[in-house]
Amino acid sequence: MVGERFIPLLVVLVTGCGDGTSSPGALPDVEPNGSPGCGLDRAHAPGGVQVTHPFSALAGGQRSFFLSVPESYDPSVPQRLIVGYAGTNWLGEQIAPYFSFESASPQAGEIYVYPDLQWHEFDGWGNLGGWLLGPHASPADGMADIEFTRELVGLLGNQYCIDTERVFAAGHSWGGDMAAVVGCFLGDLFTAVAPAAANRPYWFEPEQGDVECSSSAAVWAFFGQNDPHFSQETYPGQFGDEQVTFWKALHDCDDSESELEAGAGECVQYGGCSDDTRYCFYSPETGHQIPSYFSTVVLEWFRQF
Repeated sequence: MVGERFIPLLVVLVTGCGDGTSSPGALPDVEPNGSPGCGLDRAHAPGGVQVTHPFSALAGGQRSFFLSVPESYDPSVPQRLIVGYAGTNWLGEQIAPYFSFESASPQAGEIYVYPDLQWHEFDGWGNLGGWLLGPHASPADGMADIEFTRELVGLLGNQYCIDTERVFAAGHSWGGDMAAVVGCFLGDLFTAVAPAAANRPYWFEPEQGDVECSSSAAVWAFFGQNDPHFSQETYPGQFGDEQVTFWKALHDCDDSESELEAGAGECVQYGGCSDDTRYCFYSPETGHQIPSYFSTVVLEWFRQF
């Protein structure tokens, strides 16, 4: 199921209606692909609303999410869809103002959705609100949240006019883990992902062989120079380095890099990559939080696709 594309009328997911030939990083002059919801009246009031919906048993059954559709929404114009994942014990309505995407760099033509995680008993960690990160992520292993994402974006694509080649994800902390996970396991559906303050990529480490991604999204990873949440690092930034190592190998990057304007020297773009691959190793004063420029530069980047 991970490799399926958007199927109209089913509660499936994310970016793939059309002929199935879309690829992450589509050029800006490509005509947007409209989802089945194009032309329909809006299904929810403008602004932020909490929504509960009966998803499939594979996706965890009845789930909820915080949806933000702007007043300016035009059902005849395919919209970018940006999925924002919250960290431990946080819900969508809480992470929305933390990211502040809607106010950081407002622009018409975008819809934001913030899925709610579920609480589980994690072996060795206790009872926590967190994401299940795929088949290799013990004790946070499981496919329910990947399927939830698939069905959620499919649901929104049936209700709203979504540009199926411009679906994006961002996340913080455990939500950063989830943004990275969908960039791999749903990489044929997401155009680009921006994980911030994510863990080391243990979710991409099968017992044998290499992880199998479903294509791959462009990635811009963010990690702090002094993140107290990851006290088990052997040196500051180890987990960020491990993330970069994984994505550079997956995207066949070479050893070159160029400094980006974002972050005043904290961010680089790697050369020779099959999909755009970027990394910010940000200020130690920020700790486990996102850097002040995160939301603005991530939105500007998403809008380049």
